[in-house]
Amino acid sequence: MKLSLIIPMYNVAGYLRQCLDSVVNQTLEDMEIIIVNDGSTDEGPAIAQEYAERYPGRVILLHKQNGGLSDARNYGIPYSKGEYIAFLDSDDFVDADLYRQMTELMDREHCDVAVTDIEYWYSDPSRRFVMKGLSERGKPDRNKQALMSPMFAWNKVYRAEWFREQGLRYPLGLWYEDLPVTTVIFAESGTIGYLDRCMMHYRQHEGSIMSSSSDRVREIFDILMMVREHFSRNGLMERFHDEIEWLHIENLRLYGMFRFMRSSGFPELYTQATDILETCFPHWRKNPYIRDLSGKNRIFLLTLNRLNAGIYRNMIVKGDR
Repeated sequence: MKLSLIIPMYNVAGYLRQCLDSVVNQTLEDMEIIIVNDGSTDEGPAIAQEYAERYPGRVILLHKQNGGLSDARNYGIPYSKGEYIAFLDSDDFVDADLYRQMTELMDREHCDVAVTDIEYWYSDPSRRFVMKGLSERGKPDRNKQALMSPMFAWNKVYRAEWFREQGLRYPLGLWYEDLPVTTVIFAESGTIGYLDRCMMHYRQHEGSIMSSSSDRVREIFDILMMVREHFSRNGLMERFHDEIEWLHIENLRLYGMFRFMRSSGFPELYTQATDILETCFPHWRKNPYIRDLSGKNRIFLLTLNRLNAGIYRNMIVKGDR
């Protein structure tokens, strides 16, 4: 088996057929599609059962009690038989030739992981845009480029050994669950492949996790601690200091701060985020990647303080209305 594609599923019946149609019609024939029903209460399991019956041996349907996205991904891994593993969220969809091209790239370049571009897919076509799967920042070091790239689990194909022999698993019950796994793979890979085209469509809708203003944004603190501990414990921090520092800047001071400002717990979140950044990376203002920011984001990043945080917050919240 060349590829095992694991699709966690929870209450996305309205989008599921488009997702499953896009994967059962892949030009790569030597693949299995493992759907993990994570305790869905809608029509999703019945829809998935239709596909399992229509494509026996190609579509495998597993059922489990609800445990969250990480738990569903982890549950599917032991059932996989492929040389490579990929993940796909059940409200997203892909072009028919994606996994053939990705696995051929893996074979050709002997990759440990390969990434591809992402379309942020809105129902309004005028709002759609493409995010590059591999950043230009960090060149010529491909590992550093990858660490500056999107950390999503699902725009990638992985050598299965990461999950079988090395035992990587997504942390349970936490948001930002991709970070502790993706950063490890990007830092420790020998060869990282890049399919420089967009055949992955990331659906944007009001029900998506990261569109929420939930106080669960505070879970980034635990996630970043996992990353710091792994990189320190495995002697990776010196080589990748600037990239891991940037990960903290991005999630604690920049885009993550925008999420904090939308939370009712903002004062506490601001204090904790600032304390972590100043303690772990006291010279973060000298990070070389800051110069790549737009002028507006650079001003926000470097001028934000306890005195003007409330003003910035009012501007951001007002802009949401």
